[in-house]
Amino acid sequence: MIKIKTALISVYDKHGILELAEKLVDNNVEIISSGGTSKYLKENNIRVTEVEDYTGFSEIFDGRVKTLHPKIHAGILARGEKDFEELKKMGAKKIDLVVVNLYPFREEVQKGSSNEEIIEKIDIGGPAMLRAAAKNFKYTVAVAGPENYSKINLNGISEVQSKKLASHVFNKTNLYDSDISSWLKDTREINLRYGENPHQSAKLKIETTSPIDFLNPLQGKQISYNNVADAMAAWNCVNEFDKPSVCIVKHTNPCGVASDTDLENAYKKAFSTDPTSAFGGVIALNQKADSKVISTIIANQFVEVLIAPDFDQESINLLKNKKNIRVLKGNKLEHFTKSYKFDSGVYLEQTGDNLNFEKIKLESNTKVKPENNDINDLLFAMKVAKHVKSNAIVIAKDEMTLGIGAGQMSRVISTKIAFMKAEEEKLNVQNCVLASDAFFPFRDNIDIAASEGVKHIIQPGGSVKDDEVIAAADEHGISMIMTGYRHFKH
Repeated sequence: MIKIKTALISVYDKHGILELAEKLVDNNVEIISSGGTSKYLKENNIRVTEVEDYTGFSEIFDGRVKTLHPKIHAGILARGEKDFEELKKMGAKKIDLVVVNLYPFREEVQKGSSNEEIIEKIDIGGPAMLRAAAKNFKYTVAVAGPENYSKINLNGISEVQSKKLASHVFNKTNLYDSDISSWLKDTREINLRYGENPHQSAKLKIETTSPIDFLNPLQGKQISYNNVADAMAAWNCVNEFDKPSVCIVKHTNPCGVASDTDLENAYKKAFSTDPTSAFGGVIALNQKADSKVISTIIANQFVEVLIAPDFDQESINLLKNKKNIRVLKGNKLEHFTKSYKFDSGVYLEQTGDNLNFEKIKLESNTKVKPENNDINDLLFAMKVAKHVKSNAIVIAKDEMTLGIGAGQMSRVISTKIAFMKAEEEKLNVQNCVLASDAFFPFRDNIDIAASEGVKHIIQPGGSVKDDEVIAAADEHGISMIMTGYRHFKH
């Protein structure tokens, strides 16, 4: 049990601190304090030892340096009897309780303060004391905010409870450091209308490295949570291609992707894949938009968001007639760096799926081999499959998607959906190619593909049933390429 005899108090938020200090004094706990906290406590008749009286060192630089002293940190970090003699030699006391809350950095930023004012709200001494106390939780209790004052038991605090308080401290200082890091990286934060659904609140945080300029839209309604997710999905997909290309996204899945000699033709092909799903979609173009492609898009469908590297003046004038369309500029990324997911205290981080298909070795173990044009379509289909939720099946021909099966629990169902979509739009799938984001566990997908007219397949391979799958392709006279790389997207 940690018995509290000496406490260090330094708080910006004075809420509840007087009641805590009175409780400490009533239990003969010595309070060490400084600056505004010391003044506040003294004004309320609380006995306080000033930090500078304790350390023999006056604060300097307008209070920038006051608690950064060996006697303070030695007292916080001392490990009971083990460090008692050394602590005594330097004339320091064991500090058993550290009560600190931090300068309101985030609030200062939100006020629109000057850089100088914001910098002065970067707390140095506070986090240093809290982290030291939290590190030494076996011997020192760290309390980072009024919400935990009630947990200070002056009869003694167990190591288990002290550890919980230490965890809370590191969580707070982590978030505090993250706010500072975001500001230094010039991260901007926008409150969105709501999250994925109206009952959810949401924010958009944007760094200067964002591939899409969400902060400076050319026109349109306020961007929504779902718009942002769809815009990133569409932009990431369309940037897989060097030729003029268009990607139409609905619910973060591509519903139509195509490449051609010019953007208008690419759009027409992408739209024809699935006009029904394209309604209300997000459209990304990988080259500067001109009036031809914009007039075709406006005539064809309702659009939520439109992204391109740039727009000529004629296209901008046309878009003004559809003032609700959110029009954004994007910058091509050579590599997608990292992706993150966070949910209820669980963080996931991974590097980007930056596979260069032109440089990988393509393995063909079937009797029929694809020609160069077929390989071009196969790689096109697999690049799209990278951006489709697993299980992903993409059928394509002439650098145009014909059908996409996304997000199904069974790969067979994804395959059936891809052909069902093509049939709905009366698209000719004879001699098309098929891409699968992961290996085929059984031959059933191959049999379905063959019955629909597929002539070439690309997949990662790696299944224990690879031989069976290859044999099925040979039976149907289908070529099959294995890349050795899976592209799950969850």
